[in-house]
Amino acid sequence: MRDRWPPEAAAIRTAWRGVRRSLTIVRRRRDRLSLALQGGGAHGAFTWGVLARLLEDDPRIEGVSGASAGALNAVVLASGWLGGGAAGAGRALDELWREIGRLTQMNPMRAGGLTRMAADFAAQFLSPHQLNPWGLNPLRSILERMVDFEGLRAAAAPRLFVAATSVMSGRARIFTNADLSSEAVLASTCLPQLHRAVAIDGEPYWDGGFSANPPVIPLIEGCRARDVVLVQINPLAAGRVPRTPREIRDRVAEIAFGRPLADELARLQEAAAGAIWPLAWIDRRRRRLARHRLHTIDGSAELGRLDPRTRMEPSWPLLLELRERGWRAADAWLRQGRGARSTAPPEEASIGPRAERAAPRRARGGRSA
Repeated sequence: MRDRWPPEAAAIRTAWRGVRRSLTIVRRRRDRLSLALQGGGAHGAFTWGVLARLLEDDPRIEGVSGASAGALNAVVLASGWLGGGAAGAGRALDELWREIGRLTQMNPMRAGGLTRMAADFAAQFLSPHQLNPWGLNPLRSILERMVDFEGLRAAAAPRLFVAATSVMSGRARIFTNADLSSEAVLASTCLPQLHRAVAIDGEPYWDGGFSANPPVIPLIEGCRARDVVLVQINPLAAGRVPRTPREIRDRVAEIAFGRPLADELARLQEAAAGAIWPLAWIDRRRRRLARHRLHTIDGSAELGRLDPRTRMEPSWPLLLELRERGWRAADAWLRQGRGARSTAPPEEASIGPRAERAAPRRARGGRSA
């Protein structure tokens, strides 16, 4: 059958198809995003809710960084993504936080039956080598069962950037897919008051929140996605002057865990200001830093009004409430910036233990976002 298109028109049609294909590729690249997940103990359940809402839109997640609880969320999300895309990632996160909810006490001293006052007193005079001589960590079995670390080395896996802090140098070590393991994640979550330092390659590590909470610049440098969503759960500023010994210790901890993020944000501002220098665009990393778009879903103000001890001693109803707050905060961000249609948050009974089918009570310290 004779082609009804003349040769010139056929050539134009072929060229136009190529242009359309190129435009589609560019558009898909622009739709990609990366996630930076801050750590903050059990308050990471707020991030659980944020991720649950974002995953409903089936996003193109290129990379995820995290420290401490943010590292837990990151590796479980990525492993679940490999097994079933966005839906698989959501199911994996639900299972993670169900397991955390089943841990009646995250603090080994409290698990030993000590009262809160006795546990606080013991923590000031005894080290984890004395309080937890066997180095027990209930997160180890959860990680080894839920996360396919070998699979995370595959090319299809989201790029991961997990921070831990070198005890000896105080500097951050960023573990990526190639060197990630359960030990690396345990190092990222290792609070020195509760656990011995985790040794990797002969070097001891503590919680990544001390040095990169979360790693933002490595995430931007290592991914092509221009849009980076930072989920912030630790307050940088205090609402009032601390007066009691506990309030002072809690504020010192907030400053220690908030300073790395403040430093990275300052470096990003400097990179943006230096973008006018033409030679900056020759270097790929400088170019990515200069053209990134940072978005923040911030729950720190609300979470800062909660009792700081809820980071270590959460109840299941509180975890569900934090999840709901995170879900609503992400939904508000999507509706404001992405024009996404709002839907009702999922029922708590569908993710929680059967014994907890009642709606959770509002957590003390504020309204839902």
